[in-house]
Amino acid sequence: MAVRCALNPAKAGRVMALALSCALSGACWAAGQKINIVTEEWAPYNYSKDGGLTGFSVEIVRAIAQQLDADIDMQLLPSMRAKASLEGNRRTMLITMLRTPERETKYKWIGPLGDGAIYFYKRKGSPIEVATLEDARKVRSICSRYGGVTTAKLQAAGFTNIEAGATDGQAVYKMLMLGRCDLAVSDSPLGVIHLMKQIGHAPDAVVQTPVKLVASPLYIACSKDISDAEIARWQAALDGLKSSGAFQAILKKYAE
Repeated sequence: MAVRCALNPAKAGRVMALALSCALSGACWAAGQKINIVTEEWAPYNYSKDGGLTGFSVEIVRAIAQQLDADIDMQLLPSMRAKASLEGNRRTMLITMLRTPERETKYKWIGPLGDGAIYFYKRKGSPIEVATLEDARKVRSICSRYGGVTTAKLQAAGFTNIEAGATDGQAVYKMLMLGRCDLAVSDSPLGVIHLMKQIGHAPDAVVQTPVKLVASPLYIACSKDISDAEIARWQAALDGLKSSGAFQAILKKYAE
C-alpha cells in the first residue's frame, strides 16, 4: 500500500523556495564541507611557532571561520607546494597572496588583508641615495629572496645587480646588515619590522626608501570552484571584523 505525505501549500512553497535558493547560491551544497587553507612561511602574516601556526593572516582567517562556523583545515607548506595545492585541489584557500594583474583571473579573492607594497631598504647611516628605480639599478648589489616575487620583478625590469641567494626574509636582511649588499627588497613594511626583530636588530636599523618595487594588496586567494555565495559570506565576515575593530586589534599585535 502506498503511503502519501502531503504538505500544505504554504509549507510546500517555503520548501521549494529554500531548494531554489540553495541551487542558485551553492550555500546548501557548501554547508559543512571542509575548506583547506594552505599557507607558507611568510612572517608576520603566516608562520610556524612553538609547533603551531600563527601570524596576522592566520588569526584573521580563524576569526572568520569561527564567525561562520566553517570547518577548516590549515596546513603549512613550502611556497611552491602551497601554490600548487591552491591550483590543483578543490575548496582550497591560500594565505597570504599578493593580488597582481597577472593573478587576477586565476583565483577568487577575499580581502584586502593589508597593503602588500614592497620597498627597497638600506642600512641606517648608508650614504646611498635611492629616489628612483634607476638609482637602485646603479648600486653594487640588491639582496632579494630566491624564487620570490621581488626577484622576478627585478629580473623582468632588467636588473643585473641581484643577489638572490637568500631562501627567506631573515637571510635577506641579515645580508643587508652585514654589508653584503647595498639594498634589500623582499617584504612589506609590516614584514620588515617583524624580520628585523627576529634577527636581533631594532626596526629602525634599516631605512625604507621611497622606491616601491611591488604595489599590490594582500588577499586570501581561493580556488575557483568555491561558489560566489560562499566567497561573499567570507568577505562579509572579514568586513565585519574591520567594522568591529577586531581586525585592527589583531593587526596592532604584529605592528608593534
